Amino acid sequence: MLPCVEGGIGHISRTATLARTLRRIDPSVEVEFVLDTVRMRPLNIEMTIKMGYQPRLLPPITRENRDAVTKACFGDADVIVDDTARYLLPLRACVPHAAWVSIPIPPVGDELFGDWPFMMQMDAIIWAYAPLVALPPELSLVEDKIVKTGPFLDLEAVPDKTEARARLGLSGRPTVLYSVRNFPFGRDFASRVLRGLYGAVEQLRQGAHPELELHLMAVRDEDELRSVLGLEDGFPNWLHCRGVIPQADALLHIQATDILIGEGTSTMHEGAALGTPLVLVPGPISETLLLAEALGRHRAAHSFLPDAIEADGLAEAFCSILEEPAKTAAMAARARSLVTGSGGVEAAARLILEIGAQRQAAAAA
Repeated sequence: MLPCVEGGIGHISRTATLARTLRRIDPSVEVEFVLDTVRMRPLNIEMTIKMGYQPRLLPPITRENRDAVTKACFGDADVIVDDTARYLLPLRACVPHAAWVSIPIPPVGDELFGDWPFMMQMDAIIWAYAPLVALPPELSLVEDKIVKTGPFLDLEAVPDKTEARARLGLSGRPTVLYSVRNFPFGRDFASRVLRGLYGAVEQLRQGAHPELELHLMAVRDEDELRSVLGLEDGFPNWLHCRGVIPQADALLHIQATDILIGEGTSTMHEGAALGTPLVLVPGPISETLLLAEALGRHRAAHSFLPDAIEADGLAEAFCSILEEPAKTAAMAARARSLVTGSGGVEAAARLILEIGAQRQAAAAA
C-alpha cells in the first residue's frame, strides 16, 4: 500500500480498510505500507502504526540509490496499490514483476494533460466514490482500466448508536464531533473551521442547548489548538480533545455523535453510511467540494462552502439537526442511500487479488 501522505489521514484509513478486507478474504495475503518521506506529514506515520502496520519509509530517491531503495521497499510486492501517489510509478522500472493499481481522486489539476502517461500504465484504476460524484471527463482516456467500486466501508463491527454512546459515556449529552487531522488544508482554513465550531457550540450552550459538547479527534498539539481558539486559560469543560486513535475507535465516535463535521471524503462516506447527521465543511480541493456539494444538493447534509464557514450559520445547522428529528432522520437516510449499495472495498479487494494471481501465474509460466 502506497498511500498519499502529504494531506490528512483519509488515504491511510482508506488503504487500511482495503488491507483488512484483503486479509479477511485471503488470510495468506501479506500487506506492507510504504510512506514517502519526501512529501510526508509526520501524523501519517503515527496513523499507519495506529492502524496496525509498521511502515517502510521511502527515502529521497537519487540516481545512485534508486534501484536499491526501490527493491528494499517494493521488491517483494506482487501488487502495488497507490492511493493518489501515482507520481511514484516510474519506480516500477526497478520492480517490473509487480502489478500497479491506482486509486485516484477527482482531479485537482488536469490529469488528461499531466498524468495520463502514468495512468495508461496502470493494471487497473479503482474509482472509490459513490455514483453521485461523476467520473471526471479527464479520465475518459483510460476508461477501459477503471473499475467503479464505490466508497471503501468496513462497518460490520460498529455497534448501534445506543451501544456506541454507552461505551463512550455520552448518554444524555448531545455532541458535535470534528477530526482536526493535522490541518491538512492549511492553517487558515482549519482556524476558520475551528473558530466557527467553537463559536457555534458556545452560542447554543448559552441558549437552547446548554449541555452541547464539542469533541475533537486527531489532535496532536493541544497548545497549538488553544492558540488557534484564543483560549489562554485552557479548554472549557465542554470541549474534549483526543489524539490519533485506531480506526475502529474513530468509527465508534462517528456512530455515537449527534452531529458529525465532515471535512474530508472518508469522514463524509463513513458518517453517511452510519446514518450520522452531517454538517459538511469541505476542504478547499475538488474532491471534497464535489462530494459535499452533491450531498447538499440532494438534501442529505448541511453543506457550507469554505469561505462561508462562520459560527451563526453552523449554529443554525446544529439547531436544525437537534430540534427537527424527523427532518434529520430523513436527511441521514438519504445520505446513507447515496453512499452505500455498490461493491465497495470487497470489490476492490477481489480485483487486486485477481490481478495478483494473474501476475504470479504469468511469472510461473
